[in-house]
Amino acid sequence: MRIGTVGTGFITNYILDNIEKTDGISCHAVYSRNEDSARRLAEKYHIEKTYTDYERMLSDDSLNFIYIASPNSLHYSQTKSALEHGKNVICEKPFTATAAEAVELIRLAKENHLFLFEAITTLHQPGFHWVRKNISLLGSIKMISLTFCQYSSRYDSLISGKLPNVFNPEFAGGALMDINLYNIHFLVGLFGKPDRIEYFAGTHENGIDTHGILILQFGDIICQCSGSKNTTCENNVQIMGEKGYIHVSPGSSNCQNSRLILRDSECSFCQKETPWYYEIQELTKIVQSNDYERCYQLLENTEIVVDILEKARKSAHLSF
Repeated sequence: MRIGTVGTGFITNYILDNIEKTDGISCHAVYSRNEDSARRLAEKYHIEKTYTDYERMLSDDSLNFIYIASPNSLHYSQTKSALEHGKNVICEKPFTATAAEAVELIRLAKENHLFLFEAITTLHQPGFHWVRKNISLLGSIKMISLTFCQYSSRYDSLISGKLPNVFNPEFAGGALMDINLYNIHFLVGLFGKPDRIEYFAGTHENGIDTHGILILQFGDIICQCSGSKNTTCENNVQIMGEKGYIHVSPGSSNCQNSRLILRDSECSFCQKETPWYYEIQELTKIVQSNDYERCYQLLENTEIVVDILEKARKSAHLSF
């Protein structure tokens, strides 16, 4: 896997840190509209090529994968262009702004026999796999509470009158798309498609959701997903059943510590590496083994999540 990256933000650094730890994948080009930003990232990770023209990077035959970490609203168009140039793609979350866009990109990837992934850490972590393996021990599941609240470094800028991309409706920003999405992926990875979707959003004067609670229901299981970019708290996941509960911390994006507590016993699991390490390891393994079936299974999850996001925004009367 010979990667070209799009975007130079902190998430790209996390990905490149773990590409360096993984055999079978390497980065060979950086694209940014800002030449200085591209050069700084390239120098930090000893990457030989920089581009300020996206089409030129897509025409580079030495690259077979594009990693996209641009503002949310650009994910669809940049992923589509990469696929049309015959490149495999890893696109950062959220995958797209609408379900129709997701369906089109997935169709395009399948028609051209290309790998396409949403870069989401949750499903690849050993801690998540441990939860999925042990959840049946809880008996009948009644409720699940998922909390991910993280005060954004850009929130002060928003309330001072500026408009950072992450809080800009035109860039498909907001708490649901940026942070509550992890809670949704956790649940979809366990239960698939929900029967009920309702989002209660707290909004800034520009209409963007800065915090909110999403209610999802899977059969009789009621789930509360709390996500916020203007508060902070102790984040976690709690899965509550008739025979006990599972507690995951620090939460749905990082399943580092998991505990199963039953009436008469308790056990736990701890993963040692960062979430991005497991993500890159797993995606590389899928590609090296030509496991398109697993790739398409993950895309089914992604399609469900994007549909939930769109329906949740509609229920809260949010629009981009």
